[in-house]
Amino acid sequence: MTGSLPEIEDKFDIENAEKLIEIGYPANKEVLVELISWSCFPNDPVCFATFPYIESLADEILAPSLAEFLEFHLSCEQNEMVDHAFWLFINKRGEKFRNLVFSFIKSDESRVLFTLNEYSLDEYHKKIIKKNQK
Repeated sequence: MTGSLPEIEDKFDIENAEKLIEIGYPANKEVLVELISWSCFPNDPVCFATFPYIESLADEILAPSLAEFLEFHLSCEQNEMVDHAFWLFINKRGEKFRNLVFSFIKSDESRVLFTLNEYSLDEYHKKIIKKNQK
C-alpha cells in the first residue's frame, strides 16, 4: 500500500478496515480493490466492516475497481474470487451496472466472463429464487 493509508493486516484487523472506510472515497480510492477482496469472505470478521461499505458505493465509483479486481483474479486463476465478485456485487446491481463494469474491462479474457451463462443475470435470479424457496 502507498502513502499513509492504513493496511489491513489479516481477517481480524477490523480497526484498520474501519479506518480505511472512515477515510472515505476518493481518499481511499487506491485501496478499493483490496476492500473488495476482503468483502468476498463473509465468514471473516473484517468483512463485516468492508462489505457494507463496498455495497454502499455508487456504481460509477465501484465499477472501475471491480473491473480491476476481476482482471487481477482471473489472471491469477483465482476463479472463486471472480465468482464472488459476480454474485456479491455485479449481478446484484443489474444489467446497467454489469455494462458499466464491462466498459472498464481491458482484456479479452475478462470480457468473455460477461458472456458465460454461469455469470448471467438469469442464473443469478434462479439462484436467488431457489435460495428464497428454502
